[in-house]
Amino acid sequence: HLSCVRASKNITSRHSNNRGRGKRKSLSSPGGSSMKAPPASRYLENVVVETTPSSASQLEIMTRQEKLSNDPDAGTKEAGSMIKNLVCLGFFLMLGPSLIMVNKYILHDIGFKYPITHTCFTTLFCSVGIWISVHVFGIKLSHAPIVTWRFYIRNIMPIGFFQGATIVLGMTSYLYLTVSFVQMLKASTPVMIVVFLRLFQIEFPTSEILVSVLIISTGVVMSSYGEINFSIIGVLIMLCGQVAEALRLVFTQKLLKNLKFTVVESLCFITPAASMWVFIIALVVEFPRMDADTLKLVRDNAHWFIIAGFLALGVNIINSVVIKFTGSLMMKLLATARNASLVLFNVIFMGEAVMAVQFCGYTISLGGFLLYNYFRLKKE
Repeated sequence: HLSCVRASKNITSRHSNNRGRGKRKSLSSPGGSSMKAPPASRYLENVVVETTPSSASQLEIMTRQEKLSNDPDAGTKEAGSMIKNLVCLGFFLMLGPSLIMVNKYILHDIGFKYPITHTCFTTLFCSVGIWISVHVFGIKLSHAPIVTWRFYIRNIMPIGFFQGATIVLGMTSYLYLTVSFVQMLKASTPVMIVVFLRLFQIEFPTSEILVSVLIISTGVVMSSYGEINFSIIGVLIMLCGQVAEALRLVFTQKLLKNLKFTVVESLCFITPAASMWVFIIALVVEFPRMDADTLKLVRDNAHWFIIAGFLALGVNIINSVVIKFTGSLMMKLLATARNASLVLFNVIFMGEAVMAVQFCGYTISLGGFLLYNYFRLKKE
């Protein structure tokens, strides 16, 4: 930028001198003809165009150097911010898979065959934990005045029902399917979302989104075809969970409309509703089947249940932090990468068998998922 200014000044001064000399020359020239010099703006335009790429980088470097010279702690602050973001990203990539593995261990290895009750415990743990955090840290809930009891029952409770159903069905699927296969089936969520948005006439998908959904469906079918430990019950439960997740998103869009809850507000208002629905279902379905051996099992493995509760709370908190720093779309992409890494972890370290056709199908599903998010962003 400075080089452009200096060059402009030099050219302007040279042009002024040339114009002066041109006037003197016209006075002394025979016939009295005057010579008209080209405008200085033409020279300036040429200089600016030629020096813009280099001057932009120079300006950026000079701005950075000026910032560092004005604030000696700017470099430290920038490094600290980068480290904080990397730590948050590390927790995001670690806590989600850890919660999945702990839940799998509790339900499958320990033998606690009550996924609804376990879901009830973790959601209640999250609800209490997030409300304590709101009061301790003084987090402001901007939409709290709107959430009356009438509004809560009509709009929040249905969303809470589908959220609870999503968690319960997803948890139950681990009793029948491997962790790797469950992550592969989760890639089908956009298919369900597009179908229900169209059925409820909330949104009409473009041809590009339909193509991406078709790619996802093809990949999911290939992944299912190659599964060795295929269980029709497990697949149906997981697909019902994906339907519940799609309906949760659709009802959130339909009932809340333009009311944009923050992630913390969603945890504060929707998670308790999900906990209540799950508790009612557990009270009817699973509590009557529990006996003294079940209580002894819980007592002997209480630390695992507490770990699962803290992990669930940590996952919800870190999700809100990552969305704040990166945006919801980037979080979806990071979650997709996290699920893919979880599949690789279980294959390499946990000995889960995955066929080549499954890997191929899962790769196709991931490609379709990336296209789906790209076309959604383009449409918005």
